[in-house]
Amino acid sequence: MYVPKILTTIAAATVLLIGGIVNAEKSSAEVIEGVDWTKKVVTATGKGIPSADSVSSAQAQAFTYKAAQAQCYRNLAEMINGVRVTGETTIDGMGNKYSKIKVNVAATIKGAKVIDKKFYGDGSCNVTMQVPVFGANNSLARAIFTEKYVVEPFPNPEGITTENFDDNTNTQNYPNGGYIMPIDNSKSPLERLSTDTTIVKGVTETNPVVKKKSVEEYAAQAKGNYTGLIVDCRGLNLQPVMSPVILNTNGTKIYGHKNLDVDKIVTSGMVDYVTDLNAVDRAGSNPLTVKAVKLENFNSNPVLSIEDSNSVLIENHATKFLKDLKVVFLFD
Repeated sequence: MYVPKILTTIAAATVLLIGGIVNAEKSSAEVIEGVDWTKKVVTATGKGIPSADSVSSAQAQAFTYKAAQAQCYRNLAEMINGVRVTGETTIDGMGNKYSKIKVNVAATIKGAKVIDKKFYGDGSCNVTMQVPVFGANNSLARAIFTEKYVVEPFPNPEGITTENFDDNTNTQNYPNGGYIMPIDNSKSPLERLSTDTTIVKGVTETNPVVKKKSVEEYAAQAKGNYTGLIVDCRGLNLQPVMSPVILNTNGTKIYGHKNLDVDKIVTSGMVDYVTDLNAVDRAGSNPLTVKAVKLENFNSNPVLSIEDSNSVLIENHATKFLKDLKVVFLFD
């Protein structure tokens, strides 16, 4: 039997209206559109408008859903291209430089997960899609961290600048006991690390005693049995990135991606970005907490005092929390 097109259109609209009443309710868990660094996801929405040519409810829903999904893909791509890998480098910039990364990112966007879809009484459809920033499967990190490299060891503690020099002993004070010789600032950080002067009581600037310290000797100085690290960056306008670096005020990198296993980075990220001190589980039950004195590289990299960075490195020699990526950045 022939059914006039106007009647099928009315029927389709009626079904959509009923479906809209059911499906247009708000989700219990609100999502943040854009990059959510605390949850490590990128979320986008898209909207589809029904076609006047639809002759059935199924066809109308299929059309609006595909239209909403297509818009969602475009919005996701725009957001993801702007995600910062480092302070000065975006995913779009990396894709323009390395074609393999561009292809990987496009495939990751194509594999985005639909986390919500709603049909409304006017026949329109809203779709929400999400891509994880980190994760073993179909994550942005999996798409961009393709470089293979030899993992570098963490640096040893350094001397403190002369502003903290002890005039009575002509030596450097160190909070864990002993003294440390002032560094030679004319040398690069790598040169300074390769000739690490040590913590030795009684050493003076005019009578230096240089002794290479082993990892075990540094570990023996550790006192806290710390399970992780919290870097307090509040009040400094920290800008989250996928590959941050922790430095000290001498410019030495004490924590960066080259110190870490790339598969661990891809799976869980280098740090957790949190705004709540009750959300620092990643750092374990006994974290070492230090305060960043400033930020560098477009406010993405925290800088620690020499005293704090030395404490971090010595404690890490004992419990290896940096190697295990047990690091949290507290920001606002």
